[in-house]
Amino acid sequence: MKQHIKTRLELAVTLAISNVKIRYKNSVLGFVWSLLTPLIYLLIFVSIFSQRLGVDRYPLYALTGLIFWNFFNTTVSQVLNSVMASAGVLKSMNVPTLIFPVSAMVSSVINLLLSLIPFFILMFFFEFQPSLKSLQFIYILIVFTGFTLGFGLVLCAYNVYFRDVGMLWSTVTPALFYFTPIIWQLSDRMISPDSLMWKAVMYNPIHHYMTAFRTALYDNEWMTFEQLGIITSLGVGMLLIGYKVFTKLEKGFYSHY
Repeated sequence: MKQHIKTRLELAVTLAISNVKIRYKNSVLGFVWSLLTPLIYLLIFVSIFSQRLGVDRYPLYALTGLIFWNFFNTTVSQVLNSVMASAGVLKSMNVPTLIFPVSAMVSSVINLLLSLIPFFILMFFFEFQPSLKSLQFIYILIVFTGFTLGFGLVLCAYNVYFRDVGMLWSTVTPALFYFTPIIWQLSDRMISPDSLMWKAVMYNPIHHYMTAFRTALYDNEWMTFEQLGIITSLGVGMLLIGYKVFTKLEKGFYSHY
């Protein structure tokens, strides 16, 4: 059993590394491209919102949100399409279906880890002050990856049956971006704590992860036990739900390729 799991993990990692190599083949900038998207958005938002929002060290605030939002958005999109993109392989070879969404996730993680090098250089430029508390982001990233994979697995499974899922996600993503405090700050001045909008944002799971990342990298503080409990339960819970939904619906995938 252990050998079987090890073989599958090795296959997932091999596919992920292959995907990364193919993505940046004949590319001059390579993985730096993964940082260009959040940087372009950063320049736009800094020029428009930095003075109006009155957030201290706004470039650092926005960047810590954009880099991890970009990871979430990219990973979910790749996991969502991973099975349908590999339909030809799955029809001709006896390969575990779960390998493909997992390899898509691993590929995104590798890409993120590579982009963190220039990301931290930029953060120093924007007055980032590292400390032992900053290392919390490693744990936050682990549980965030679990949440992202689980969420992606749910969408991936239903996308095999209904192609509308992929199109719906592309439509909803921009709205979710602005609905999440990534470039704006959740404060009494912007939204009243008694409003329906405030309550809706608090139920947005991405909000809790963005807040956790900022606690470690922007505020340079320890997470509260409440924060730790929320992001851990969301990550583990979503991963279990995603796995259960995917394995349950997997039986009917072949007839819908």
